[in-house]
Amino acid sequence: PSRDGGPMHGVAFGAQIISADNGDPGPEDGIVRGNDGAVYKAGWDALIASGARIINNSWGIGITDRFDLGGRNPAYPHFTVNDAQVQFNEIRTLLGTKPGGAYDGAIAAARSGIVTIFAAGNDYNLNNPDAIAGLGYFVPDIAPNWITVASLQRNPDQASANPYIMSTFSSRCGYTASFCVSAPGTQIYSSIIEGTNADNLTTGYKNYNGTSMAAPHVAGSMAVLMERFPYMSGDQVASVLRTTATDLGAPGIDALYGWGMINLRKGIDGPAMFVTEQDIPEEFRIQGAYGSGQFVADLPGIGAIIDAGKPTERVCNDITCGLDTWRNNISGHGGLTKQGIGTLVLTGNNTYSGPTLVNQGRLAINGSLQSAVTVNDGGILGGNGRIGALTANSGGTVAPGNSIGTLNVAGDVTFAPGSTYAVEVSPTSSDRIVAGGKAVIEGATVTMSLENSPTLLTTNEVKSLLGTQFNILQAAGGIEGQFGQVLPNYAFLGGTLDYSAGGVQLEVGRNGASFASVGLTPNQRAVGAAAERLGAGNALFETLLLSPSAAAAQDAFQQLSGEIHPAIGTLLINDSRYLRDAVGERLRERDLFDAGAPTDDRSNAWLKVLGAWGKSDGGSKYADSTSSIGGLLAGVDGLIAEDTRLGFVTGYSDSSLSMGEGTHSSASVDSYHLGAYLGHQIDALRLTAGAAYSWHRIDVKRDLQFGGVSGKQKTKRDATTAQLFTEAAYDLGLQPMNLEPFANLAYVHLNSDSFTEKGDAAALKGGEDNRDVVLSTLGVRAKRTFALSEKHQLELGASLGWQHNLSRVDSDSHLAFVNGNSAFTVQSVSMDRDAAVVGVRAGLALNRDVRVNLDYNGLIGSNEKDHGVGLTLDWQF
Repeated sequence: PSRDGGPMHGVAFGAQIISADNGDPGPEDGIVRGNDGAVYKAGWDALIASGARIINNSWGIGITDRFDLGGRNPAYPHFTVNDAQVQFNEIRTLLGTKPGGAYDGAIAAARSGIVTIFAAGNDYNLNNPDAIAGLGYFVPDIAPNWITVASLQRNPDQASANPYIMSTFSSRCGYTASFCVSAPGTQIYSSIIEGTNADNLTTGYKNYNGTSMAAPHVAGSMAVLMERFPYMSGDQVASVLRTTATDLGAPGIDALYGWGMINLRKGIDGPAMFVTEQDIPEEFRIQGAYGSGQFVADLPGIGAIIDAGKPTERVCNDITCGLDTWRNNISGHGGLTKQGIGTLVLTGNNTYSGPTLVNQGRLAINGSLQSAVTVNDGGILGGNGRIGALTANSGGTVAPGNSIGTLNVAGDVTFAPGSTYAVEVSPTSSDRIVAGGKAVIEGATVTMSLENSPTLLTTNEVKSLLGTQFNILQAAGGIEGQFGQVLPNYAFLGGTLDYSAGGVQLEVGRNGASFASVGLTPNQRAVGAAAERLGAGNALFETLLLSPSAAAAQDAFQQLSGEIHPAIGTLLINDSRYLRDAVGERLRERDLFDAGAPTDDRSNAWLKVLGAWGKSDGGSKYADSTSSIGGLLAGVDGLIAEDTRLGFVTGYSDSSLSMGEGTHSSASVDSYHLGAYLGHQIDALRLTAGAAYSWHRIDVKRDLQFGGVSGKQKTKRDATTAQLFTEAAYDLGLQPMNLEPFANLAYVHLNSDSFTEKGDAAALKGGEDNRDVVLSTLGVRAKRTFALSEKHQLELGASLGWQHNLSRVDSDSHLAFVNGNSAFTVQSVSMDRDAAVVGVRAGLALNRDVRVNLDYNGLIGSNEKDHGVGLTLDWQF
């Protein structure tokens, strides 16, 4: 049913119809001043403001009675373009004045983008339209938005190939032929309003004749085409209507029928000609009326705003705003410019000779073009058709096919610097360009993606295509130059190009990078080389092979390195100092060796709570780490001879190590200590020595997170440290501050058991870690004692020394992957060759039997910085 429920079914369902009656039809006998300009101008202005896109007109100036006979009989004068020019000359004098409002309004409407339609007139076939119907001829800039309509009737000659001929009463298109079409206007079933006044009006339907019946066919067709092509401007839709008209009469644009009979079925398939003045017969040609000749197809995407800020502003919601297909065979001397983010598909055999420019969005050629195609920045050319020539400029992309397909080029192909050849691939085929001329390649990029995928090949997709070769470009005229790169170019996988005299072949496979070559540090390179030796089929090798980038591979190597294992050895050696420092502090207590002192020769017990934290700086080669230790040491000693004291020490400590720089590894150490010490005083000279043995239980965790790997590698291992240490110190006997130069020497031996991590393919194993370290320290201590009362004394002291490592400082471990047994050597931050030893101490004698000490000691080197604090309680019994 029709929208209003009546017996007549219309077209363009979504259209809004505005009816305007100016109430002043004018004499229509050729009198230019016969219309009320003010009334007409007000009507035009109202329609422009309403957002109307089409205005159909059933009025005119008309022609004088002297041309009546000439319209049917060539023996009599008939109305020609010269007579219309006389009318327009008079109109021109009225423009801009109140009497000229009817004409000013019409010009303003067309200039605003409204398609303005005028009936050609009912003055018989030999007469031309009057000057208002032909206004586009005299005002060239409005011609694209102007349509003059002649009337057709059914051909009484049923044997004729043309079912329609011009209505007997209709004026010809004449000088308006370049913007004139023909439409049925005889015996048209039309709605009517009858009556003598407002009180007795009735509505109904009746057959009518006249160009005023033909013009609404064009207006309705324009409405349908505007709904079909919502992204087009009015003048573009008018061009579609004209160029798809069915040719009648003399071939091409002719004086009788203009472009011919409107053909809405053909118009639905898009334009049939890109028009320039060369396509218009010289007798009908209007200078300056055809613009550049480029038809701009701007498909803005669904939801885009069109004509923003104008009365015709609208939202482009139809699917064709994002994807449209033009199926006609497009001719003409003009060209096509593709704009907007949407996709336009051409399927016809297109012979237009102007340029084809792809400036934005996608243009797919699934038919053929004689035109040369230029793809500019932001544009994409695709399709399986044939084109004249191809140039891809910087930022332009050529993507043959609609999935995988072949684009044929009759002439040359040029890929300028910065352009892209987007190749879709499958296990058996790929996109291809076949050129009849030469291919000039100036460093453009080739990209690879799976068929119908908008993204570059993933590493897994590349792996699935390893060894596959594709013929992506053939040029009968030869290949000049090369592509600059192939993407994706993953760390170890990608595409390579092979060039022959007439073609380019793409192969998917390993690129030239070895695992080790992308490593930034010695450890990363060592791990990479070992992992590559694992070979195809090994889970770890396969995972690393799929690394998306060098940075991702470097991150994986860093996590795989096991750098924490040698770092644990360094930690245990460094932590050994806390026991010998505690013994040294005990043997430096006041009057400890004097049997005649108030403390006499009774035994002493002491207890020390210690805590420390440290940080290593790996620089650019190794991972940084942080460490901490907390523990409790206890000792007992006594005089065994004059000026000689012997003691024993035991204790427990808990250390932790956390490694940074993406290693995702940590360790905790439980340590148990046992030692003995001896001190002897000879006047101002004090000699001390000691030995200790420590047992360590180490718990190591590495949490790997890279690629498809996500797992924990764990191990528990045992280690021991044995150390010997000695010191000589001389009291200078100065007052009030006592200075004591000293020199000490320590030997530390570390032995760590071999281990095997529990985990997945990234699990490591390592042999024993045996190290011997000799450390010497030279320095000076200062202290001063303050008597707080008869029983209470406060002792403040400080020390500063230089520690020198006399042995090898490197920290390394020999490791191997458990699964594959591929070995490598990894290093952690080296021990410092030289470091500063800093100490501060405060001791308070609470009475003659109890003493409390608070101390700070630091070891500060270029690689390691450790800071410790301790609280000691001495008790004499």
